[in-house]
Amino acid sequence: MSHEQKYVYDPETCSFQRVNTTWKDWGAYVGQIVGLALVLAGGLVWGLDQQWIASPHEQTLAVENAALEQQLDRVNSRMTLLSTRLDSLAERDRTLYRRLFEMKPISEDVRQVGIGGTDPYAQYDGMGADTEALLRQTAQKLDKLERQMSLQKSSYRELYTVAKQRQDRLRQLPAIRPANGRIVSNYGMRRHPILKVRKLHEGIDFLLRRGTPVMATAGGTVQRAERTPGYGKVIEVKHEKSGYMTRYAHLSEIPDDIYRGAQVERGDTIGLSGNTGLSTGPHLHYEVHELEGGAMNPMRFLMPDMSPESFHELEQRTRQYQARLQSTGASSARAAR
Repeated sequence: MSHEQKYVYDPETCSFQRVNTTWKDWGAYVGQIVGLALVLAGGLVWGLDQQWIASPHEQTLAVENAALEQQLDRVNSRMTLLSTRLDSLAERDRTLYRRLFEMKPISEDVRQVGIGGTDPYAQYDGMGADTEALLRQTAQKLDKLERQMSLQKSSYRELYTVAKQRQDRLRQLPAIRPANGRIVSNYGMRRHPILKVRKLHEGIDFLLRRGTPVMATAGGTVQRAERTPGYGKVIEVKHEKSGYMTRYAHLSEIPDDIYRGAQVERGDTIGLSGNTGLSTGPHLHYEVHELEGGAMNPMRFLMPDMSPESFHELEQRTRQYQARLQSTGASSARAAR
């Protein structure tokens, strides 16, 4: 075996002395080298196991996983915000809309929209504690949001249906004065001014000049527009949605577009006041009847100070207000873009 000769300095002789290397020395030297190699190999294996040293593909996956976790955290935050807003809508649904329409509120048990049975998120088991917890939390929030939105959508559909029915009924509910005049005779028993007998006066009389416009007090269908001996020229309007009929008597004129089957809206001019039939002077006789019953006191249906003129003024102000809202909404939408 060839090897390099070693020398050491001897201070007593002030010279270098040759050192003879034994097999024992060589064994110790080789053992040190092998031990160091084993230490380095073990460290390398441990480092790989601890992911200190990763392949490019593994490094890419690690970066993607970190990005996905951040994205899931953001999604969770947004879903929490959406859930809070849904809770606010549900509270308004319960305390305002359903109370306004006299509807039974949705029970809290139904609103919680919980789920039961087997674990629906078992597919996330075994993915690591942090990953499993994050995925379960996200899936649970998403499922709850979907159920909450579905429930609220169903509730709003029900509210819309009821509101539309109520709106149709309110539109056909007698509510305004048929003409702007002083009431000179009320509903009730009285001595008939012409027949001279005590008789139920089934309506109220408005003192008007001949030719004063007479308005429909609610939307409906004209079921009678003709001349009779007692009422003179008379119009009857059926308000099917609200269950009433209104009668306008002693008119001087009925327009050509007011005939049986014609549709009218609240505030439409349907005739002119007069003195036809059994009447002692120009006035309007106005009645309100139940469709399946008798006459009712019209005073129960008159809104205070709601004359046809004030009704049309209110309608105009409402249209102007709605136009301003639409204009403001359009401006806001353009600004947002």
